[in-house]
Amino acid sequence: MLHNIIFIRVIFKMNSPLYRMLFWKIAGVIQTVDFAILLPLIARFPIKAGYFLLIIRAWLNSAFRCDWRSVALKTRHIERRSRLAYSLMFPELTETLLMDLVKKRYRSEAREEFEGCLIAARRVNQLDYQIYPDAFMQRCLNRNEGLVLLTPHFDSFLLGVVFLGLAGVKINVMTSSITHHSKVNSAVSRYFFRKYRGMERFLNGGLMLDRENGLRPFYKMLERGECLVVLADLPYLGKGTMTSATFLGLRREFAGGAVRMAQKTGSELGGYVCRFEGTGSYSVRGSHIFKSANSFSIDQVYEFLSNEIMRSPGHWVASDLLPDFSQVD
Repeated sequence: MLHNIIFIRVIFKMNSPLYRMLFWKIAGVIQTVDFAILLPLIARFPIKAGYFLLIIRAWLNSAFRCDWRSVALKTRHIERRSRLAYSLMFPELTETLLMDLVKKRYRSEAREEFEGCLIAARRVNQLDYQIYPDAFMQRCLNRNEGLVLLTPHFDSFLLGVVFLGLAGVKINVMTSSITHHSKVNSAVSRYFFRKYRGMERFLNGGLMLDRENGLRPFYKMLERGECLVVLADLPYLGKGTMTSATFLGLRREFAGGAVRMAQKTGSELGGYVCRFEGTGSYSVRGSHIFKSANSFSIDQVYEFLSNEIMRSPGHWVASDLLPDFSQVD
């Protein structure tokens, strides 16, 4: 009997390898059920009921903090790095307030995943949205050259792409094949595939293509005078083109492929964010549109994005990337 008790204690000791193996195995099973069954099911409920059930899922996400990237790598690195990022942004905050921001980040991610299922279920026409200012919308619609729009992993960023498409913009999106890495849960990979293919139905002939397959298609889009959305909050990791801009109070190094494409094709440069305003209601706010050749254009766009993130820092889903940014003297 005593041996059995000791054995059970060893198995469930929090820091034991066996405990961690069991924990991540169970987390993987739950994630499969969540992405393959529960999320698509909730997205088919009446809109108000779906958003109500989303509150429960968002609370569970913030309580257990097991996002798809953490489960893939079997470590809570997103939680740790997000907390570090917020401490860098707000060094005066207490531990409690920092963790409140981390929890908001998980709730925002849960909502964005639900929105992806609404897109796949072709229900975005049941959502309300507004795009402002009018000058931004007109520049997106009426152009003689290409347009690169930068947006961070913030709030409802991909739903913003769909709303721009619904407003009549032919819009393309640069994606990444990381969501189909062998370590990523197959249910999660299928979720991203369905979301991206669902988005393409609203892009007026635009495409969503992985950058790993080459940049030439994106150059051609811009040369045809089309709009291309690129995620703006990716740090420069020593390969490819680098650009720098003042972002969240410091000058930082970014992956510069998007800016380089805009400059080489003579395209314009701008940014936008999409915010969740309440059940089924959203707003898209755009920046000024600049000539990419102007030296100040990059800083202006990143200043706009920084200000939007600082308004709701807990909605920045990619906050965990901030520690990876190198600072420029």
